[in-house]
Amino acid sequence: MNIRTIQSKSILTPQKRGFLTAGERPYTHSLSWAIGCGFGSIYCGAYCYAQKLPNWLYSRRADEGWGQALIIKENAAELLAAQLARARNRRQMRIFMSPVTDPYQPLERKLRLTRRCLDVFARYGDLDLLLIQTRGPTVVDDLDRIARIPYAWLGMSIETDRGDLPYGPAKAHVDKRFDAVKRAVLAGLRVQIAVSPVLPYSPAFAERLLETGAQRIVIDTFALGDGSRGARTAGSPFAAVADYDWRDDGMAESLYHQLTAYHDDVSWSGEGFAGIVGQNEPFAPQTGSLG
Repeated sequence: MNIRTIQSKSILTPQKRGFLTAGERPYTHSLSWAIGCGFGSIYCGAYCYAQKLPNWLYSRRADEGWGQALIIKENAAELLAAQLARARNRRQMRIFMSPVTDPYQPLERKLRLTRRCLDVFARYGDLDLLLIQTRGPTVVDDLDRIARIPYAWLGMSIETDRGDLPYGPAKAHVDKRFDAVKRAVLAGLRVQIAVSPVLPYSPAFAERLLETGAQRIVIDTFALGDGSRGARTAGSPFAAVADYDWRDDGMAESLYHQLTAYHDDVSWSGEGFAGIVGQNEPFAPQTGSLG
């Protein structure tokens, strides 16, 4: 992978429209400490919508495909500290970290940029929400830091419980993500599982999701989640190898109905992501299990 560093001018990107503003409680900002993603060369890179976004297309070199380069904003934590210090509306700030680059991709263990940003957030107790969205089980390195942020939620993507899909995660990685969710819940964190996007799953998937104890579950599909009603996915490498109709929401709807029978906080796509109650509203976790 080609790795380059830059000095960025801003780290919090205002959100005025799009997927993150689709729900009752929209995000006001997103935070990404890199352009590109270290997970881009594995299975999820085949369908990741971020490879179609302008910030990647206009920043990469002509010969760099998605997952082949990472452009790191090395002053991310310093910028965050400066922006939060001067912000006059911190109580209304709802931040999604991160929609375009995973905060716990493999290089984080060397760079610790996410960790440094968490330490900045911990200095301020008055923001409304920080959602840390990842596929990386190494988030367990920072559970103690996340616990110090009163408005933080951990979001873990788990698209399937199967490890035999040619276009899906390895079983070992799936198991580590489930374990990370359980450890986070036991540590007292508020956790949301994002089945995003839904891939073919086993009959036991719903029960396994419920058994984690996650306070929220969001179900999302390719057509809804790629921000273009499926057009980005249709042009992705995934669409050429998928052995099922990824445009059909029936599989996702079935999982949704299984979960809602036993869990009171299961939601759908953009409205689900932008539906988390912030720290200034009452919160009552409600979970269940299949009997």
